[in-house]
Amino acid sequence: MKIRQKAAGAVWMALGLVALTGCGVTNDHDKVIKDVVSNRQFLYQTPGDGNATLQIVRSNGYFGGGCSSQVLVDDKFAAQLETGEQATFYLPSGAHTVSLRNSGACHRAGDNAHVDTNLAAGETALVEVNKWGSSLSLAKR
Repeated sequence: MKIRQKAAGAVWMALGLVALTGCGVTNDHDKVIKDVVSNRQFLYQTPGDGNATLQIVRSNGYFGGGCSSQVLVDDKFAAQLETGEQATFYLPSGAHTVSLRNSGACHRAGDNAHVDTNLAAGETALVEVNKWGSSLSLAKR
C-alpha cells in the first residue's frame, strides 16, 4: 500500500512539473501581429486605381483570446479578427464607417465600437481594435 502511495505521489509531482514547464518559456504572443488568414477576410482584398487603404489591427493580449471580432465596413461583414491579427482593405475613396461585432467570450461591443473616416485616393488609415475586442479607435498618424 505504501509503495502505491509513493508511486501516486511521484506521478502527481511529475504532472505538476510538466504543467509548470510552460511558465518559464518566453514567446512572442504579445509582440507579433500577424495577417488574418485568407478564409476570414471577405471583402476589399484587391488594390485598384484610386483606392485608399484601411488597415485594421486587433491588439495582442491574453484577454479576449476566446473571442472573435467581426469587422464591418459600411455595414458589410469584411473580416473576422482574432487577437494579434491585422487585415488590410482597399476601399474606394470617400466616407466609410468601420464597426465591430463580437462573438465568443468577448466583452460586449460598446458605444465606441465604430469609427467614421473619410479617405482620399492613395491615403492610408489605421484603425485599432482593443485587446478585449470591445472598441475601435482611429490611430493618430
